[in-house]
Amino acid sequence: MKKQRFVMIAIGALAAAVLTAGVAAAATSVGAATAFPFTARFAGAAVVRVDENVAYISANGSGKGTLLSTSKVSGKGTGDAGAQPCVPFTGIGTMTGLAKTKLTFKVVPASTGCGDEAGQVFSINARATVIKGYGKLANARGKLKITGVYDRGKGTFSVKFAGTLTK
Repeated sequence: MKKQRFVMIAIGALAAAVLTAGVAAAATSVGAATAFPFTARFAGAAVVRVDENVAYISANGSGKGTLLSTSKVSGKGTGDAGAQPCVPFTGIGTMTGLAKTKLTFKVVPASTGCGDEAGQVFSINARATVIKGYGKLANARGKLKITGVYDRGKGTFSVKFAGTLTK
């Protein structure tokens, strides 16, 4: 009888410990951010107008991205055209997909477009911070790396965004 009582108490204590651990785990997971990989590719038209040493940048394109599906990208920014061959630039942009899914991002300082000797084809190496997400990407935040090419002679660009977002 004592053995059965001990076993029953041990089982009861074990069940209480498991239940407590489960409640604690559930409590810590409520409100916890979920991280997921994000990638997008875009191509389109870009215009850079230089006034003295300020490059005024405007770009619009289309492509696809994680949770965006078929989408569009647009952005405006400025660069220091006096810094050659790598022009530092910053700006604000948006990626807009189906069902009102959208990301707003800011290209941060130290982002550059490095040109060839003729100053016509630029290799883009940039970083961006996601400011706000909407729709399927509501409350998304994170950092993205942007790589690609801008052809000033043709007025075209192609870029890839890659990083990890949390929501």
